[in-house]
Amino acid sequence: MSISTFFQTLCHFYFNYHYNNSSSKLTPSAFSRRIQFAIRMTISFLIGGFLAYATPLNNQLTTQYLIPVICIITIQETFGMTLSAGYQMLTAITPLSIFLFIVQKIGLGYKDYLAAELTLLISSLLVAYKCSQVQTRKVALLINAIFFSTIVNEAKIPSTFIFTLLEEFVIAVFVGLIVSIVIFPFFATFDVENRVNYCLTNLQRMETIVIQAFLCKDQMNAQVSLTRASTIEQMVRTTMNSMHSRLNEAHMEPSRCLQRIFNRRRRHLIDLTLQEQEYFIRALMFHVCSLQIMVKQCQFNEYHRHFTEELQESLLHLSLCQSTVVSSLMSSPIINRDEFNGRLTALQQALDSLRTAFIEARLHHVEHVLESAKTIRSEDHLSHTFFLFQLDAIVRLLIQVTTIDQNKSFFQEIKDAFKKRHKKKRRTVMQVLKPQWPRFVSAFKSMVIIGVGSIFVMVPRLATAFENGQWILIALCMTQGDTVGGAFTTMKMRLVGTLFGAMWAYVTYLSVNDHVYRTLGMLTPWILIFGYLKLLPNWSYAATVAAFTPVLVNLGRIPYGDAVPGGNYALLRIEENLVGIAIAIVLTIAIFPVFAIDVLKNNIQSTLQVCREIIDAQRSRFQQLISSQRILVGHAALEPTMWWFHNNFSSIRYDTLVEQQVNMFRMLYNIDAILMRINECIDNDKDHIQNLHMHTSGSLFLPDLHIELVNLSRQLSDCLSLWSSYFALTQTRSYRIFRDCAYSRTKLNESDLSKHEQHLIELHHTIDRLQNQHQNSINRILKHYLDQLTQGELPSKFIPYVKNDKADLIIIGISAMYYSTTQLAQIALALGTNIHTIFELETTYLYRPF
Repeated sequence: MSISTFFQTLCHFYFNYHYNNSSSKLTPSAFSRRIQFAIRMTISFLIGGFLAYATPLNNQLTTQYLIPVICIITIQETFGMTLSAGYQMLTAITPLSIFLFIVQKIGLGYKDYLAAELTLLISSLLVAYKCSQVQTRKVALLINAIFFSTIVNEAKIPSTFIFTLLEEFVIAVFVGLIVSIVIFPFFATFDVENRVNYCLTNLQRMETIVIQAFLCKDQMNAQVSLTRASTIEQMVRTTMNSMHSRLNEAHMEPSRCLQRIFNRRRRHLIDLTLQEQEYFIRALMFHVCSLQIMVKQCQFNEYHRHFTEELQESLLHLSLCQSTVVSSLMSSPIINRDEFNGRLTALQQALDSLRTAFIEARLHHVEHVLESAKTIRSEDHLSHTFFLFQLDAIVRLLIQVTTIDQNKSFFQEIKDAFKKRHKKKRRTVMQVLKPQWPRFVSAFKSMVIIGVGSIFVMVPRLATAFENGQWILIALCMTQGDTVGGAFTTMKMRLVGTLFGAMWAYVTYLSVNDHVYRTLGMLTPWILIFGYLKLLPNWSYAATVAAFTPVLVNLGRIPYGDAVPGGNYALLRIEENLVGIAIAIVLTIAIFPVFAIDVLKNNIQSTLQVCREIIDAQRSRFQQLISSQRILVGHAALEPTMWWFHNNFSSIRYDTLVEQQVNMFRMLYNIDAILMRINECIDNDKDHIQNLHMHTSGSLFLPDLHIELVNLSRQLSDCLSLWSSYFALTQTRSYRIFRDCAYSRTKLNESDLSKHEQHLIELHHTIDRLQNQHQNSINRILKHYLDQLTQGELPSKFIPYVKNDKADLIIIGISAMYYSTTQLAQIALALGTNIHTIFELETTYLYRPF
């Protein structure tokens, strides 16, 4: 390895910027990213500990142990997320600190229990209402709780106490930001690009495998390749799940500037914004997964074997050329633009060669059919034409994204970004000030929960029994969630994290007693371990709690010395957290509960509505809704749904429902892409289109297709409306009362199920009708060809796609449209059947278990 290559690899590793085909085993590894994050968290903790105990701040602050704790909480996976979290926390607690300072100045102090309780309730209501983000709300409520629990239980509190807390937060936030940008900086911008490169490479592998499956001689051999393709699809889907959140985090970073700096050697090949890259990958995945759907449903019969023999060489050559283009975007050394243009030209020529081979294969098969007096099955013709259209769409997509606008400078991009931001619709003053009922209900719930927890602080007898009861109040602040299931998930993780952290706190106390620096040394490996675990999905919040709990226990009790033994302090934290979580469970369900199942059903309604609207404009919204649904299904599984459903919540059914919505949106996207492609051909060559219509006498254009599309659109609209109304109808009474302000509930009756069944039967009939119509159309076309041959005409004269590329593209587009329409109806039927089953599971006793 040369020195330049070594430093390049080191740079990519340090800045977490690399390409998927890097030869290093460390750079593309999730393990290395977790190790780097653990190091960042540990260094942030050590710097916070140094500032708190090895500088003059040690003598100036009374709660200096909060600095290393907040350093642990503040540090996030990406720099954009750390900056966003710090910004949101400071903008929330700064005005709160000013308010609490004024409250203390007015006269609130030691043992002013009633006044403190009222002020705590009012401030908690305002904080919970204004802070829309859950994490920000928790931190602001935590500051509020610490202030009031301290001021009423300690006699001598300086008037600047709240600003001391604010100072500690500011110090910790800035430590987190500095560490995030200096120690193994992990920018959300780079993470998006790394995910895009990973997805692009694996989607190319997936397409190659699907083509191999298509070329197999029988279904059994193809199934092996399709299984591999499904595994890769799941890997890509998992990688893309976090794409939307990463894009939001990247808004806090100078994304285009970072791209300009680190992509300067590759900008002549591809230069897309993060949003454009995300759009490109999702579009590519739609097309590749559509290829996979076709091969899964393909009949490996004589028609298929004929085409694979004719197209095998062209398909493999196209796959090779496309793999070469994709690898050129990430390979090292980097090729120049002229060489890359040559590879793009070779790719386009390979596609043209495939089209020519496809035309010849169709001609040969038509001749064979006419000679043998057989016919062509509609499903075979449509599916294979659909396959070719998807390959064409993928090649066109690759060529489009690698076209560089040389006239657009960096400063012009900045101007365009500002113009785009300026054009965003701004809310009026009335819209800002208009109260939002759901947020008020949620804020009122938070206020009541805080009020109940404050009893353990404000009532002297309870405060004495529970050592001021601060941990109970803090537990109630930190275990709140947007839904009951989300809160239960947080409670479970907090309990696990507290148990682990308290055990290590006791071990640390027995090992080093009250020695500050030895305590920091004992805590360092513990934080390193749980910093690594934090990036594991099942450990995220639990790992954070486990990391900062021994810091709170060991450093928080040092000022008290032997008056508060470490073992007692650790057990007290466990005990009070258990009490707080037990109270939180009851209050979360009893007070204005917002169940995850209700939010999930509301989310599904929105998703079904998106499917009825414009595809491109709603794509980002659709992906956001689908990501939320996957999370909400997990939260709903923790809720006591048996209280209002006749059967237990079916996570499997709802997971299937999510995937079926994705499939429906994918087919709608295909129809939209096909229509745009046909429109391009019509605009470019209107004379040839007229000749095409004349030659085919209207037969090939399937004159009933427009009518069927209108009918199918009406049926889908009716179905989506009915399914949406079902999810609204089966939401819990608490959601309808407190969120929809609907005090009455429509009763379910048998007509709801029968109406649903009727829509499913209509979809069945539509699928059969579409298949029969296309089969009859093919039979008419074959008869027309036979008549022309009988009259002595040459095939090139009466078969329109032989010498006309535009006509061929339109015929392929129309056939792909017909196939997509049939598939859309089938997917809608499967979706409706699943919803029908969920409907019966939740509202009837038809499927009661033994």
